[in-house]
Amino acid sequence: MGLLMQRLLPLVVTLLLSGCFGQAGNGRAPATSVTPLICNGGEIATLVKVVDGDTIDIERSNGDTERIRLIGIDTPERGESCFAEAKQRLADLLGDGRVRLIKDRSNRDRYGRLLRYVCSDRDVFVEGSLVREGLAVAYRYPPDTYYADYLQELGAEAVLERSGCLYREAMRDSDAGDSRCCLVCRRGKACGDACVPADVTCRLPVGCACEG
Repeated sequence: MGLLMQRLLPLVVTLLLSGCFGQAGNGRAPATSVTPLICNGGEIATLVKVVDGDTIDIERSNGDTERIRLIGIDTPERGESCFAEAKQRLADLLGDGRVRLIKDRSNRDRYGRLLRYVCSDRDVFVEGSLVREGLAVAYRYPPDTYYADYLQELGAEAVLERSGCLYREAMRDSDAGDSRCCLVCRRGKACGDACVPADVTCRLPVGCACEG
């Protein structure tokens, strides 16, 4: 090993261990280190309308208008708690300009909507932001699960910190339960490992959270 490599090796090892190098090969990264490289690719489109917290309308470069269902998340339905907050936050994240659309494996869902991860023109991964801010629940939609682990890590952080509209109030006064449950929901209902507002539809199987 040359003298230069001997001097550089400790620095390289330190950088690798600290997560300073992104994983360009697959775009994945732990939620606590770096943002995925997802916003480096995809199709550029123009935002037409924000429909709700996980659905937008866009115009493609060929002039076609399409409805996009964001991959990997679920947000409250119209009439439920946190619907308006999730929709408004998505609008804020996307702004008025271009969006970047990234495909996983499927092209469309059964309703004919395009399935895409979405980044803003400022390279914000909006699915990740909504989950981390407690406005969306991470949800696996096989076979489109490339970033599912990353989104679930962000969701766990949001629950732990009781972030955003979904968790801030619903997790209040929740406490440890019996041997079958590690959490009892007193201001909401169980959704996965968290407590959410009682009127919010949850599509996750109950994890360690139980109805209180």
